[in-house]
Amino acid sequence: MDKKSLIGFILIFIIILLMPKYFQWINKGGTVQRPVIEEKASATKRETPTTTEHQKGKASPQAASSTTTAPFRVRNYPIDTLTVETDLYIAKISSSGGGTLKSLILKNYKSIKGKDTVLVDLIPQGQEFPLYNSFISIQGDSIKLNSPFKIKGPLPYPAKKYFTISGKDTLSLTFVLETEYGPVTRKLTFYGNRYYITLYQDLTQIVDFIGTEYFSINWRSGLPTTERNTKDDLYYSGAYAYTGGELDKLTVKSGKTASSTFKGKVDWTALRSKYFTSAIIPQTNTYGYFLKGKSFTKGRKEIWKKYEMQLQFPVKTPATVKIYMGPLDYYAIKSLNINLEKIMNFGFSLIRPISKAILWLFIYVHKFIPNYGLVLILFSIFVKIILSPLTIKSMRSIRELQALQPKLAALTEKYKNDPQRLNMERMKLFKEHKINPMGGCLPILLQMPILWALFIIFRTTIELRQAPFMLWIKDLSAPDTIFTLPFSIPLYGSNVNVLPIIMLITTVLQQKFASTTVDKQQKIQSYLFSIIFFFIFNQFPSGLNLYYSLFNILTILQQKFIPLKSD
Repeated sequence: MDKKSLIGFILIFIIILLMPKYFQWINKGGTVQRPVIEEKASATKRETPTTTEHQKGKASPQAASSTTTAPFRVRNYPIDTLTVETDLYIAKISSSGGGTLKSLILKNYKSIKGKDTVLVDLIPQGQEFPLYNSFISIQGDSIKLNSPFKIKGPLPYPAKKYFTISGKDTLSLTFVLETEYGPVTRKLTFYGNRYYITLYQDLTQIVDFIGTEYFSINWRSGLPTTERNTKDDLYYSGAYAYTGGELDKLTVKSGKTASSTFKGKVDWTALRSKYFTSAIIPQTNTYGYFLKGKSFTKGRKEIWKKYEMQLQFPVKTPATVKIYMGPLDYYAIKSLNINLEKIMNFGFSLIRPISKAILWLFIYVHKFIPNYGLVLILFSIFVKIILSPLTIKSMRSIRELQALQPKLAALTEKYKNDPQRLNMERMKLFKEHKINPMGGCLPILLQMPILWALFIIFRTTIELRQAPFMLWIKDLSAPDTIFTLPFSIPLYGSNVNVLPIIMLITTVLQQKFASTTVDKQQKIQSYLFSIIFFFIFNQFPSGLNLYYSLFNILTILQQKFIPLKSD
């Protein structure tokens, strides 16, 4: 191998090695990020007849997260918990805060905790109950409405505390808190076949005690990690807000904190993990939002990213929101018609349509073939058929180019001191034999967008999450690990996966059948490239490795039946 080839090979090796990081970086999506505003951002305080000069100052929207120091007398009620089971989830509702969530267990999605398999719960245990209201009093103190409310409905309560609804059924729970200034009313409506609930909040009776133009609804519990690969799960987590067609995306680095705030009309705010989301969707006017993220570490390892969202509403009118809590199912959240699907990752603008088209095709075929592994096999055959004319032409071009190697070598020797003349003579030779030297690259170039789209789909879409194929392949969205080594090998890792090995073998066989007269140096280079791809694909989802292996096998079968010259 000459010096130039060696340098080029090393550079290509480095580029390919960094490709997974590049994929992750570019696949974050084209979001328009607002400048992060510090938590000291202020909101104008309402003036009341009893407000002092000191109280007429600025009050921070984020002050609502601090501990109250002023007395706020409320009527005491016992703490109680109701359970609502729908077709999609089981929710435990606490009377504390007037209908805050203790847990929300999704019936159709599982998570692996240690050696146990449990249903996904979107409320992290031990965290503060989400969905409570807060405001800043006329004294400038933070008030959290997290006291127990009185439960007013449904009628069977308190004799019945477990309610089941299905299909188009609905269930409404009303909570009332009696305060010294008047009542606070909250009403939650559940739907039998929907992942969202409707929350009505009325604080207008205590408006004289609220010192700012707004009150807040808070989700401060974050979202739990649900995947075995915690690092991968945390990578995709974040907080979002959508205002006026712009997406504000807040992410936090390991061991750091970050925040973002905005005053004005808000379409929605949302938190997401890799596969799940909670979103607050206003149905009435808004005052602004506040997003916050904090990374928790143990030693050098990041163990959790807690994202919070606060949505603010005018105090003088009741406020209604829809709260979506469920999977990042593209078609489910797209049906809400609020652009919530923008928090999903389908790659950059050129790849995005391909990713969505492949996902739609997979879901559609899966209705008839309930195994995504078999769907992937059919997809591989389909792509191979579509690309067959180009593949055949490419392989013929490669073989014809290999047949010209002796003549090309003679030209190289003859004009080795005249590079310009050498290139002219080479092009002349190609023209005489009607060969396009770049013809072999076209099928590969056409394959790249498909591979990229499949990488995104298998890695981030919930439809493929934990989708089994057969035998040892239990999850097409993760590597097909058969056992884990007690140590880590550089570039390889500690997980021993089967499909990357099959992919390597089929790639080498494909190159062997395609290379009949190629010189020894080019053979070595092609084999080295195969080994590099093996190390890269070893970390990729098993679905992508399965597709690549199948495509290699189909290509080998094609190579067996293609003549050297055109008929």
